[in-house]
Amino acid sequence: MRRPLFLSALLAAAAPLLAAPPPPVSPGWDRTKPHASAAWVRLNPVPGRPSAGYLTLTGGGQPDRLTGATAPGVRIELHSMSMAGGVMKMEKLDALPLPAGATAAFAPGGKHLMIFGLTAGAKSLPITLVFASGAKVTVPAEVRAAGGDQASHH
Repeated sequence: MRRPLFLSALLAAAAPLLAAPPPPVSPGWDRTKPHASAAWVRLNPVPGRPSAGYLTLTGGGQPDRLTGATAPGVRIELHSMSMAGGVMKMEKLDALPLPAGATAAFAPGGKHLMIFGLTAGAKSLPITLVFASGAKVTVPAEVRAAGGDQASHH
């Protein structure tokens, strides 16, 4: 008999914590608009070949679609990677649906930004994400050397 009472008391005490909204991704984030965080770029080990960009994208208050990305001095395409029959397949994406409040991870081996024309020596790249709604979100991306713990697949 003590267990149900203890469990009820524990759930009652935890209810306010479970009902609380999650903390914002970064201070001052307007949850009605899309948000990008944790952006970084892995330089390709072969000079002249495209680099790969990664980030976390969180949807705003309404469904939207990521339709592109820009940055000074480079060309950027949206891409996805998948395994099919033991073969890695890369596909250019025209857009990426982003449901309201949903999170999309751009990570090695999956969705990524393919960045053409980025040269060694850059330390940071301001990437502007463009959405079908007209929203634009700029996020600074740390540029990392080729190799290391999370090498690019390009």
